[in-house]
Amino acid sequence: MPRFFYTTLNNNGKEISDVVEASDVSEAAGIIRKQGKIITSLKQSEISKNSEDSSFFSFLGCLKFITSSDIVMMFRQFSILIKAGVTLTSSLQILSGQTRKTKLKKLFEQVLTSVEEGATFADALRKHKRIFTPFIVNMIECGEVSGTMDIVLESIADYLEEKSEFRTQVITSFIYPAIVVVMCIIVVTFLAGFVIPKFMPFISVRGRQVPWNTQFLINATNWFKNHWKSITASVAAVFTGLFILGKFKTPGYWIDRLKVRIPIIGPIFIYSVVVRFAKNLSSLLSSGVSMLESLRTVRNVIGNQAAMDVMEIMEKKVARGESLSSPIREGSFIFPPIVAEMVAVGEETGNLDNTLSLVAQIHEKLLKTYVKRMNSLIEPVLILTMGGIVGFVAWGLIAGVLSMYGTY
Repeated sequence: MPRFFYTTLNNNGKEISDVVEASDVSEAAGIIRKQGKIITSLKQSEISKNSEDSSFFSFLGCLKFITSSDIVMMFRQFSILIKAGVTLTSSLQILSGQTRKTKLKKLFEQVLTSVEEGATFADALRKHKRIFTPFIVNMIECGEVSGTMDIVLESIADYLEEKSEFRTQVITSFIYPAIVVVMCIIVVTFLAGFVIPKFMPFISVRGRQVPWNTQFLINATNWFKNHWKSITASVAAVFTGLFILGKFKTPGYWIDRLKVRIPIIGPIFIYSVVVRFAKNLSSLLSSGVSMLESLRTVRNVIGNQAAMDVMEIMEKKVARGESLSSPIREGSFIFPPIVAEMVAVGEETGNLDNTLSLVAQIHEKLLKTYVKRMNSLIEPVLILTMGGIVGFVAWGLIAGVLSMYGTY
């Protein structure tokens, strides 16, 4: 059924906005007048005009998952509706009615049910931990307490949008090197598994001495054919083992410590941790979340065990009344010295949230620079490696063919 936005005047002459469902404008106006309200504005929601859904599109909606873009749009629309004076329950009804994704519609309905049963908006979102992180829930909680829900919702949307955009840029920068590596593996596998074995019988049947590079190809191909299952299993076991060990605190700590020491890509791990730490902490503090609660929330979403251990020390020292910059300075293996110095300045000036935001901006630029530098170094190395392997195989095959006629 179509939805209509309307504005009325209460007894004090103050405008109040809400939403009503009706078949047309006349019916909507009648429903509102029966409630004894004075209508100053009434118009059909643009969302409801396009909300009619066929069974086919409903079926497609069941197949679609909730993406980060959906959550960004959700908070952006929430902010607009709350700012316009629409109540929380009405906003949830509007958003539920306008979405074509069945999973997203179900999410809105579950949140709406929780709110109507007396739960706060933050508590309703907290039930869906896979979608709404503690970071989002804590900001919503502060927005409800301070009465700045529209501002907090917009801040969350901005934060998630920037986070998604930055992640996309980083992933995009790795696509080309990944394609080169995959193509190199495919080419080598094809040559070793299909091309070289077809040539070898013709080269060996002549009984002549095979050149060293051709013999190397023969030996390497035979070894690969005999052990490819063991090689694949070993590589899979190593990566699986590292992944599992990374889930435990002590092994994960040393793995993360080693990652930041890797040449070329080590600074990328460091700066990505600093950006997440500074940006999340700045957003929480500016929204009114306490320092201890902010540190606890950021520690759970930082994604690096070495940094998490440093932040655990931060919590203990801040709880004792000590400064935040001191444990950051002690964790110089993960936090560059400039971070501790800027945080110290922010603490002294009482402007820590803005200082942390500046720290995030600086290190985000450094991170992008290092990603570009890594790509500029890795791409030619990968191309030369792939060209060298293919060239060596071609050389070995040509040398073997020429040896058949005694010309090599």
